[in-house]
Amino acid sequence: MNVELMRRLDRVLGDAACSALATAHRLRKPFVTTRPIKKIVVMKFFGMGSIIVASRSLAALRDRFPDAEIHFVTFKSNQGILDILGMTDSNHYIDPSTPQAFTRTTLGVARALRTAKCDLVLDLEFFAKFPLVLGSLAGIPQKAGFYLVSEGWRKELLDFTGFYNAYSHTSDIFLSLVYLVATNDHYYTGFNEFAARYKYPRIDPSSIERAALRTKLAGLGIKASDPLYVINANTSPDIAPEARKWPKERYAQIADELVATTPNARILFIGAPNERSYVESVAVLAKTPRKHVVAGDLSLRELLVLFAECKLLISNDSGPMHLACLVDAPIVGLFFADTPVLFAPLGSRVRCVAPTLYSIPLYSVFNGKDVAVGKPMSEIGNVAACTVQVETVMQAARELLATRPVLSEVRV
Repeated sequence: MNVELMRRLDRVLGDAACSALATAHRLRKPFVTTRPIKKIVVMKFFGMGSIIVASRSLAALRDRFPDAEIHFVTFKSNQGILDILGMTDSNHYIDPSTPQAFTRTTLGVARALRTAKCDLVLDLEFFAKFPLVLGSLAGIPQKAGFYLVSEGWRKELLDFTGFYNAYSHTSDIFLSLVYLVATNDHYYTGFNEFAARYKYPRIDPSSIERAALRTKLAGLGIKASDPLYVINANTSPDIAPEARKWPKERYAQIADELVATTPNARILFIGAPNERSYVESVAVLAKTPRKHVVAGDLSLRELLVLFAECKLLISNDSGPMHLACLVDAPIVGLFFADTPVLFAPLGSRVRCVAPTLYSIPLYSVFNGKDVAVGKPMSEIGNVAACTVQVETVMQAARELLATRPVLSEVRV
């Protein structure tokens, strides 16, 4: 199923289902005894990058509920990132490829969670109803989530009603829900001190992994001593992809200018297998012969190792940009539709570039990311992106290349 269909079904069926579930929850609540939180279910479906952004919340859950089992529910496509993070006790996957697969895996996950007798579901989706429906199907007695819009059933169905603070980074927004569950402090008076305790996990690829990657790159004629610059011109195809991309020739010009600063450097254009055609159409515009398209050629773990090896990543706001934060790579993040206030890469060497326009963000969770600048998503182009000049991005790149890495604690 495509994302638009899933979102439409979630809107149409989700409201009715959640309203009914909220009524049942309200009637049953006086007769239910709250039990200690021993098994916690975290649900986040859309976006590999969002799961990485939520990793601080997983660390906080482990810290504040040290004896609890942590279960994670997401789409099957996100299995790789959960394996890399290794922060949960049990993972459950929904397969949305077809309506039949979606129904079968949803019921299977609900049965597994019901059998596990979980105590709390932490819903990290901002406007989807599916997590709360699934939590109810699984018989999870307590629910924590965000109250965004005038959906009266949310106040009835949620036992912990989180506050979506659009002035904060999404990592802190996720973390605030854990804080609310742990402290019941609806004024968040101690949140800053709480949040300061939790950082992204740091992953240090082994020397064997680094050597294996370099051997693979040697097949492209790349020497072990060649500095690597990585360009990610892709973004999620699910939400206004055309608005979130630069003109192709500007990515190509960035590649040429980076090689000019380091004559023996190599430019690697990355992407998923289904993005290779687009990536090739970008790379062909670069004049340098020291360019390579590796879209679809690297596993998720190999991509992480590449980020650990590279001198610089220039990336659209997307999952790979956040993946690079796990190895604290130097990152220039390009934000052409959403705002770095919410989604900036978190690391010791990062810069964010965005249009200096009131239209950023073009869309928000408050309207379900359905409408941008008063028009349907299908009608939105990259007008805002075009206002960002190559020199602005190169200036950010030069600043990062001039900085030294910050020593930090590493988690293998």
